[in-house]
Amino acid sequence: MNYERVLVFGAHPDDELRMAGTMALLADRGVYVANVTMTNGSEGYPKPEWRDQIVAMRRQEAADADRVLGIARRYSIGRDDMGLVNDKATVQECVRIVREVRPQAVFTHGPDDRHRDHLATHALSIEAVWHAGEPVAAQLGASWRTPHLYYYKACNQPLPTIVIDTTAWQPKVLEAYATQVSQHTLFRRTREDFLAEAERLRKSPVPASERFWIVDRNVLSDFLPL
Repeated sequence: MNYERVLVFGAHPDDELRMAGTMALLADRGVYVANVTMTNGSEGYPKPEWRDQIVAMRRQEAADADRVLGIARRYSIGRDDMGLVNDKATVQECVRIVREVRPQAVFTHGPDDRHRDHLATHALSIEAVWHAGEPVAAQLGASWRTPHLYYYKACNQPLPTIVIDTTAWQPKVLEAYATQVSQHTLFRRTREDFLAEAERLRKSPVPASERFWIVDRNVLSDFLPL
């Protein structure tokens, strides 16, 4: 994980928090961490009265989580929830972002999921990383071939994995989840619950880690750095 720039794809504004500890670790080491959010979170409202404000709520919650974790930039594709499709405009926007960030590693959704937006994000990001490295669509920026590609969730494939020790960053993970107030009904925890646990872990750390699947298109000339 001795990268200078990484790019993380997430279907919805909170999906990337599955690797929040690793993002915080990398950011603390001076790595440029950028996120791409594919949808606007428009269907993520647990209360009917939130329907007209949920997009703005989730945009603010994402920005708050970024500050907690040290995320340098978030790109928003902005498609409606449940409406993300692999069309030309969307894949080209993803290609443009990959070429702009020029990451040494891309992290994205795996192929084994039930949510249509998660599956579409998987397909779009994998295709965009490949297209970005080809001498095509020059109007989207100079070609960039990303050396490493990982899944951070939803993978049941027999791929090699790496495990990152995120114990020291677990309080930040919980603080990031505390910012996602609109999703706390789904998480079955409150802001106060997350913050109280973060404080407990500062006083008495509990081992924590995050697992990543090494995508089979990677070409590794040596062991990954420890």
